[in-house]
Amino acid sequence: MNTTLYIFLGLFAFLAGFVLFLSLVSVLKRKLKNDNLAQKAQILKEAKTQVLKIKEDAAARVVQKVQLAKEELEEELRTRTEDFHAAEAELQAQEDSAVVVENLLKKKEKELESHDLKVKAIREIVDEQNKKISSIHDEMQLKLEVICKTSKDDVKRKLQTQWIEQKQLDSQKQLKQITEELNISSKRLGSRLLSRSLARYAPEFVWPKPINHVELEDQKVSDMWASEAYPLIANLRDISGATIELINERQENQANFRPHVKLVGGYGIYREASRLALEELKTKNPQAWNSFKEVYERNVEALQVQALKLGKRAVRELRIKALHPEIMRMIGSLNWRTSYRQNQFLHSLEVARLSGMLADELGVDPEHAKRCGLLHDIGKSIDYRIEGSHAVISGDYADRYGESRLICDSVMSHHNDLRVETPLAFVLKAADTLSGARPGARVNLEEGYQIRLSAIDEVIRSFPGIIKHAIMNGGREVHIEVNHKRVRESDLATMSAAVARKIEEQVQFPGQIKVQVMRRFEATAVA
Repeated sequence: MNTTLYIFLGLFAFLAGFVLFLSLVSVLKRKLKNDNLAQKAQILKEAKTQVLKIKEDAAARVVQKVQLAKEELEEELRTRTEDFHAAEAELQAQEDSAVVVENLLKKKEKELESHDLKVKAIREIVDEQNKKISSIHDEMQLKLEVICKTSKDDVKRKLQTQWIEQKQLDSQKQLKQITEELNISSKRLGSRLLSRSLARYAPEFVWPKPINHVELEDQKVSDMWASEAYPLIANLRDISGATIELINERQENQANFRPHVKLVGGYGIYREASRLALEELKTKNPQAWNSFKEVYERNVEALQVQALKLGKRAVRELRIKALHPEIMRMIGSLNWRTSYRQNQFLHSLEVARLSGMLADELGVDPEHAKRCGLLHDIGKSIDYRIEGSHAVISGDYADRYGESRLICDSVMSHHNDLRVETPLAFVLKAADTLSGARPGARVNLEEGYQIRLSAIDEVIRSFPGIIKHAIMNGGREVHIEVNHKRVRESDLATMSAAVARKIEEQVQFPGQIKVQVMRRFEATAVA
């Protein structure tokens, strides 16, 4: 009972405290609300006061600015009014001056009219006098033409002709003088250029002596090769295309004579392969001679590889862009080709180096020049199989394997087979001439040369109808002129072929000989 009472009292106290708390909270909220409203009213009152003050200040500033603008406008108006009055006064002065000038102009116009009348009268007098002078001049001219027995137009033409002829003569004299000076200057410059190039060039090789024979120490082997029972030499001659001859008989004044096999002509690699095959087979028994073909082909293959290496070496030494492998093989194969005992592979290297030096002196592309020098004689490696000049063959093969038109044309022109007048072509010609003409480069036996020219001359004279002929380019070209009455035009091709064939049969010569037959007929009539 007491416990329940305590609990009831505790709950009542709690409820009473809670109600009191709520009452206090309500009172506090009401008080805070009233305080906020009062504070808000105070803030609004102060804000209105500040707004009124700001408006009054702004109005005062506006009034002040308007007053200042009004004063400035009045001042500017006063200034412009003064300027206007001044301009008006100046304009009035100009009008007064214009009136004065106008009066002067009227006076000058009256004077000018009087002067015009005087000039017109004087002009009429002058025209009348000019007519009299012209008539007198015409009469005098007619009398002079009668006395001189000529006309005015003839005299003009003669004077014009004399003046033109005199100017032409003066121009020709000046042109001749300029041409002579240019020739002297160009020769001096060319000599200096060639001297510098030769001074820079120092060859590092000695021309190798070609081996074109096989000595036979055993007379028995020589006799066997000379017999028909062992056709070794004939077989090698057939497959190589070279001229292979066995020298087995002692000649006069040959005390130390030894039998030997001589090899000339044909493709250099095939000839050298034949020589190596004979060197190898001469030491073997006759049964091994039947394997000549295998020995020959093995040597050909080895020489082809060596030729390609030589071509690559040339490209590497000259520091030019790579060539086609077939072109490099053709360059290397020149190692077994000679001209006047000059090794053509070393000659091509020398021409390439000289071309590069000359091109450098002249401002031409040294790369192109060295390329032309290296390629200019590649046709010599196969000219025994193809008709035509080795220069044309060289250019054709260079074009076939991707060389530029400039390189090919320059190569073709180095013996004038193609007329190309470019700096590169002249550089190649000069370098080729220097390589062939320098001391020790070539061995040209004068006696054999004269014998060859005499033999060619004798062959040409054996044909009827020939008026004159010329052997040019060291015996490489023959120009023949025939009588048009004895040789018909349709027979020229037959005759040139006949002359070339007879030269082949009766004359020993290196390389090729070009035969050109000409027939000239001229007709003149007088009307």
